[in-house]
Amino acid sequence: MNRIKDRFNKTEKNRWTGLTISLCLAILFYMAVSNVDSIKGFFAAALAITASVIIGAVIAFIVNPLAMIFDRRLVKHFTKHKRWAWVISATAALVLVFALLAALIVVIAPMLVDNIKTFASGIDTYIAQLKAFILTLDFAPDIENRILTFIDEQISVDGFITKYITGPTGDGRGFLSITTGTVSVVMDFLIGVIFSFYFLIEKTRLRELLGEFFYLIIPDRHYPTFNNIWKRFNAIFTRYIICELVDAFVVGLVNAIFMLIWGMPYVMLVSLIAALTNLAPTFGPFAGAFVNAILLLLVEPDYVIPFLIFTLILQLLDGYLFKPKLFGEALNVPPFLILTFLVIGGNIWGVPGLLIAIPLAAIITYIYDEIFIPWLRIRKKEKAKEEKLEEQKEERRTPSKKA
Repeated sequence: MNRIKDRFNKTEKNRWTGLTISLCLAILFYMAVSNVDSIKGFFAAALAITASVIIGAVIAFIVNPLAMIFDRRLVKHFTKHKRWAWVISATAALVLVFALLAALIVVIAPMLVDNIKTFASGIDTYIAQLKAFILTLDFAPDIENRILTFIDEQISVDGFITKYITGPTGDGRGFLSITTGTVSVVMDFLIGVIFSFYFLIEKTRLRELLGEFFYLIIPDRHYPTFNNIWKRFNAIFTRYIICELVDAFVVGLVNAIFMLIWGMPYVMLVSLIAALTNLAPTFGPFAGAFVNAILLLLVEPDYVIPFLIFTLILQLLDGYLFKPKLFGEALNVPPFLILTFLVIGGNIWGVPGLLIAIPLAAIITYIYDEIFIPWLRIRKKEKAKEEKLEEQKEERRTPSKKA
């Protein structure tokens, strides 16, 4: 009887513990939803403060595989000073990446500037064609007037100056905001490059420091699991960043080839927009297609439909054939989880949130599939064994009580 009572008390205790934890989680969720603006402000401030560090870490992630290739070749000649082999390899990889980037800019920039100049010189003609096209759609007179007025306001020089230069109050804060924002972005990037150099050359030391810290604070029985998660985390992020860059380059290149074959204008500008927006998963390509379609609509409306059809086919091929082959099984994430993380990450962090959404979802999927589910299975088996032992003990006691 006492045994049954103890089991009943234990069951009640566990039930109330679970209810208490569930209630606390529900309260925390309610508080988080009620203070979304504050949470977004906190993350925005944290992101602004750590922007250069994040940029440096991303650059280091991108350059690290190339540095490792150089190091494997140089370390044979630096048997006594392996650190110098890594420093030289990291420096050479960083210089090579930025040299290639500079060469690409030198090649692309003149064509891009020509595209922008040509587009700017014909803006009046394009707007006139757009207005004529709107007049052919037979909208209601009030709607038609609103659309035409909106177009005039957007392309008005006075309106542009008021909106972007003097600011809404006319005190010049718009120009100041644009200038300070541009300088801030440039400085964050330059400081990020310096950070990336130190991240690379001190990679081994950073790994040792972090490894020692986590080894001291994590119980021994859980440390191998944590170590596996960290290795998986590193592999997913490294591969994700590199594959995204390769994918964006391929999409931009294929887009440029199609436009050249079709004889479309502004090949470099449109292809660059397609490549850059392709870096933002799911919603990015559609945003890029919309912007490029507007550009082509202003210049030559006949090109819009073929371009949109080609973009749709390209994105289908990219999403269902090229990307799965490129990413492999490293980012095997359920679609609903990707969409959830994209929405949450985009709302909280904006573009950076969209960029880290998929690898973060991949990490959580890995933890769920490889750690949490096996733990639940083991726990269920242990509980089943305990219940079976209890039943056997009860069966042994029953005859003795009857006797």
